[in-house]
Amino acid sequence: MSAIIFKDNSVTLADYSYNAIAKQVKKILKYEKKILIEEDPENLHQLRVAMRRLRSILSVFNSALKIPSIINDTNISNIARFLGQQRDLDILKINLEDKFSQEILEIEHKFIQKIIADISKPSSQDTKEIKLILSTKNYQKLKQSLIKWLEKPEFKGIANIKIKSLLSCLLLPQISNFCLQSGWLIGTKINENQDIIVQENLTDEEINLLINKQRKILHTLRKQAKKTRYQLELFIDFYPEEYKKYLYLVEQVQEILGNIQDNICLENHLTEKLGKTWLTKLPTLHYLIMKDQSIKWQEWQKLQEKFLDNNYRNQLTSLIIAI
Repeated sequence: MSAIIFKDNSVTLADYSYNAIAKQVKKILKYEKKILIEEDPENLHQLRVAMRRLRSILSVFNSALKIPSIINDTNISNIARFLGQQRDLDILKINLEDKFSQEILEIEHKFIQKIIADISKPSSQDTKEIKLILSTKNYQKLKQSLIKWLEKPEFKGIANIKIKSLLSCLLLPQISNFCLQSGWLIGTKINENQDIIVQENLTDEEINLLINKQRKILHTLRKQAKKTRYQLELFIDFYPEEYKKYLYLVEQVQEILGNIQDNICLENHLTEKLGKTWLTKLPTLHYLIMKDQSIKWQEWQKLQEKFLDNNYRNQLTSLIIAI
């Protein structure tokens, strides 16, 4: 394969989309190679991120691209999900070792060390499975199709237009989708004037019940936040400094909901390994997880209030279309 060459002065939709795709394909090839020769889990994480960013890029530039049918959201998503399973275990281990370990009682600490050891045990087998995924026909065909497309890219007619004139058309669909997620209404009430009121002063128990009941919807909102973030980052050079403030808040939504999701995954893992008895065997850990969920929820509510504010959403929309 020849080296990936980026387009200079990318002013058209064609050149800009080409460079965005090329950047992620280059990362995919780089970290695939590293995974095959190194044991560093960060390589797997970076490969997964590149795959997810590629999905987002293909989505936003879909109207301009002519690409092989194998290069599609489902194929890329499936591969990224398989690669993410080991990463999820790494996050569990980090949370148990670092986030909660300082305040755990000695008797609980012994239980937790066994769980950490159990998570760490299959790492060599998981490495083999990851390498196996990277050698599958589906992954190899996808990779080769991306490389061939970069060598001889094809576009639709709209791709010849200057990208600056199309920024709002490219960004607003995902921003609208993000703002219309049902997850924004979790933990709110609508009064007689149809005003949305965020419920404050919930107890830790009430917050945890709410999170566990609505976790799928929250997870969907988190994924949409990630997709929105990736798309906003694509066009950051076209916008003033104020744009970065909105991008930062979207990143915060993703990060805080991600922390909440990590705690849910940790609870699920403990239930899977120890059954419901983990609640009595590890009461301090249970309390710390519940307390952390409550803290994250209060942080989340500040962002929730912002994005539920019609004036705030209109300001973001106005900024996007002002270019």
